[in-house]
Amino acid sequence: MQRALAEQMMDALLRLGPGFNEIDALAREIEDADERGRFIRKLAEGMSVMGYELVMHIVRQYPDLDPDK
Repeated sequence: MQRALAEQMMDALLRLGPGFNEIDALAREIEDADERGRFIRKLAEGMSVMGYELVMHIVRQYPDLDPDK
């Protein structure tokens, strides 16, 4: 992956955070506990892939783009 594309992807991935947080807060308002649990688990799976696995894919190629450094 070219660096310019990696930078754009990292920026886009980091912008997803507030949206995931909003969805999480809304999901906690689902009244049915079973449905709420299923929804939150699926959301967590998506957050893990988008917020960690893809970020780390970029960081392995470009360590200086690590948002935690």
